[in-house]
Amino acid sequence: MKTKKNCLIGLIFLGVFLLMANITFAQETVLELKERIIEIQNKGKLGFRNFTLCKNIITYGQYVSYPNNQVKAGSKIYFYYEPKNLFTNRRGNTYQVWYTQDIIVRDSNGKELLNSPNLLNFNHQSISPVLDIYAKNSLNLGKLPPGKYEFEAVIHDKLKATSAKTTYIFEIIP
Repeated sequence: MKTKKNCLIGLIFLGVFLLMANITFAQETVLELKERIIEIQNKGKLGFRNFTLCKNIITYGQYVSYPNNQVKAGSKIYFYYEPKNLFTNRRGNTYQVWYTQDIIVRDSNGKELLNSPNLLNFNHQSISPVLDIYAKNSLNLGKLPPGKYEFEAVIHDKLKATSAKTTYIFEIIP
């Protein structure tokens, strides 16, 4: 009976050991995958993903978009996007991402109505890499008359010294 009890205790210890080893292996695997993602992003071309005209932005990947590019005069609109392939700098045990963003608004004749350089300055350092980054811009249409307008966003990756831009044409309706 004592031998069976010792065997059972040994099996329990072995099970606990294997469980702990499996958890450690899984954590190492996740870290390796994050490092691989960083390598791919660092080699990729800077850009915008999911650039969307919105009524409301909740959080990463969650927003209420307009059904089309038409917005009511006097309203406040939002633009949601996810920067694509931001460079992540590794220094020791820290990770850093740093980008700025400009916005330019033009009327249908190309006349600049708004030019805001460095409107957004995101400089983030942590002990864990940031892989899911989103940004939002808001624009109060105020007393702009009905017509077509162009919203241009320019992001500058400060660590890789590169830039990317995108434009969105929207129409203000009465």
